[in-house]
Amino acid sequence: MKKVTLKGNVKGKRTPSRVFEEQIQQAVRKGATNLHLLANGQHGIGGRIWPGDNKVKITVEGPVGQRLGSMGMFGTEIVVNGSVSDDVGWINCGANITVLGDVTNGAHNAAAQGKLYIQGGGGARCETMTKHNPKFDPPESWYFRDVGDTFAEFKAGGIAVVCGVDPRKPENILGYRPCVGMVGGVVYFRGPIHGYSEKDVKLEDLTDQDWKWLTTNMKPYLKAIKRTEYYKELIKDTNAWKKLVPYTAQERAKRQPLSMSMEQFRSDIWDEGVGSGGIFAPYLNHDLTILPYVTTGDERRFRPVWNNYKYSPPCEYACPSGIPSQKRAQLIRAGQLQESMELVLQYSPLPASVCGEICPNLCMQSCTRGQLDKPYNIKEMGRASLDLKAPKPAKKTDKKVAVIGGGPGGLSAAWQLALKGHNVDLYEAEGKLGGKLELCIPRERLPQKVLLTEIERLKKVGINMHLNSKVTRKKFDEIYRSHDMTIVACGAHKPRMMTLPGSKDMVSAYDFLKGINLGDKPDLKGRRVVVIGAGNVGMDVAIEAYNCGAKEVTAVDIQKPSAFGHELEVATSLGTKIEWPKFTEEYSKKGKKIHFNDGSSMKADLVVMSIGDMPMTDFLPPSVDTDKHGWIVADEAGHTSNPRVYAIGDAIRLGLVTHAIGSGRTCADAVHALLSGRSYNRPPRKPVVPYDKIATAYYDVSYGEPTFKAKEEA
Repeated sequence: MKKVTLKGNVKGKRTPSRVFEEQIQQAVRKGATNLHLLANGQHGIGGRIWPGDNKVKITVEGPVGQRLGSMGMFGTEIVVNGSVSDDVGWINCGANITVLGDVTNGAHNAAAQGKLYIQGGGGARCETMTKHNPKFDPPESWYFRDVGDTFAEFKAGGIAVVCGVDPRKPENILGYRPCVGMVGGVVYFRGPIHGYSEKDVKLEDLTDQDWKWLTTNMKPYLKAIKRTEYYKELIKDTNAWKKLVPYTAQERAKRQPLSMSMEQFRSDIWDEGVGSGGIFAPYLNHDLTILPYVTTGDERRFRPVWNNYKYSPPCEYACPSGIPSQKRAQLIRAGQLQESMELVLQYSPLPASVCGEICPNLCMQSCTRGQLDKPYNIKEMGRASLDLKAPKPAKKTDKKVAVIGGGPGGLSAAWQLALKGHNVDLYEAEGKLGGKLELCIPRERLPQKVLLTEIERLKKVGINMHLNSKVTRKKFDEIYRSHDMTIVACGAHKPRMMTLPGSKDMVSAYDFLKGINLGDKPDLKGRRVVVIGAGNVGMDVAIEAYNCGAKEVTAVDIQKPSAFGHELEVATSLGTKIEWPKFTEEYSKKGKKIHFNDGSSMKADLVVMSIGDMPMTDFLPPSVDTDKHGWIVADEAGHTSNPRVYAIGDAIRLGLVTHAIGSGRTCADAVHALLSGRSYNRPPRKPVVPYDKIATAYYDVSYGEPTFKAKEEA
């Protein structure tokens, strides 16, 4: 037995379907009888292999395109390790096809011979127009779970079996309106059904001959799909099985003795059922006319419009950093795991710190897959990115860009520009890079080792780091004169504080968290802490207060708290109470009480104010517009009133860390375009694909929580 392996993707390049089929045919002609195919979405795999002296067995791995086994011939056996796309076994002429997964729409349509064994369920319009030549055995189709709508439509022959094991729709295993127009063959099924075409078929109990055929042929089917343990369950009760068979010609003649013209059928039945004008009524702007079969000129039918990539996937649309998670999944399915991991570095220099640790993972919240079982695990993908090597930067240019601020936004912009070959100087006021990632995010949420590892990778792309370099007005002027472009990414490090009696005795969330991260951990053992502001930063304060020994922590807010996700869950699990609406009136440090304008009060040994931070932008010249609070006025690409100065991240508005990462990348693209002599036109944002346009039949369902593996997640 000569074995041959063929790959549908060679060195990252997908083999076209036509070429892949030619390779299969050529291998068979050269004597191959055992083919192992690593598919990459190719169509028509395994079909049209003309019968020879030897049988040909084909094993398929990877994503399979449409029409697998179409026009499959006698002597061809196909086994697919996974699910398949539309029209598997189309016009089957004798091949035996086993699918160890689900099939989508149109399975075994127009089949005349051969067998289709399915380990899972079927999609819509399966078994349509199957037929039977009395000179040969009838075609057989076996479904382990259930089938979709319009099953066995216009079926003219052949045998279909639906076992009804763990069906997706347990109340109706044959879907909506099965057997419409069925004139031949039989459908055996086990489980409840309703809505079948009583005009065309009748529901009957199995005869002894039916039961013998079913129990005999059940064994090879279950063996093929690796489900032999279900044999006893499936045959223990004859009465659990029923069959649908069409009325004979004589029976139909008795039931419908009158015939009618096509015109009468259209007006009296068709239009009555689907509306005047039929299913094409929305597209007609003229009276019904008779047109030739092939029309040209003004009468030509509407031309199709290619709308591929018209929509943005929900995960990419929801990600402020713009990371195309669906592309990463596609690469993994194609066997390109390393390329999938490295792709993220084109969008973020900090995937392990952000995606893997602190991000609320908006992509996962929007993931289409999550509607079926569980979302694509981007958090684990992020953590797995920690040890990726830095990409090789492009050839050096003679352009110089300054980035002021070493937080996530500044690091993102510097990373992107350095990869594009520009000379980048990054100025950071603190002695370490990372901004609030380093200063304020609790170590429990972001292990310092993870952040430091990614910063070391970031240094390898050639960014000139200037630490302990606080930028003053004088320093800014020097930077501005010596660089082609300047990006301000100074963040928001000035705490907002309310002015009220006792506010001078309160501590800002920024200073509280920064002090802990720098090693100045307060002793709060047995003390009560009140946090003003119940956002996610307030939850970080509450968590750290408990870590410092606090007896009780209460967060108050003037409105419904904005905290969500992991921070809220951890804070409340430790005992944090959240009360709103609460308007603070005064704080008495001596009396250890905080008072509210509704007359209530709380005991408080420490009050932490967490109502946000503002940027310190007094170093900027008048040519860069700021608002009355110090926020820099800039558009989405970072353009300011000064054409050589850009601004990003928390310097223009507060947001999540992932917003700063995305802001830095977009700004870098704009700066790079200008330095390259091009105008920057940001591509219009594509609308998110409506969930109702997504066919979940293409997905397998996963259960449980197995150990993370990238290939399984994709």
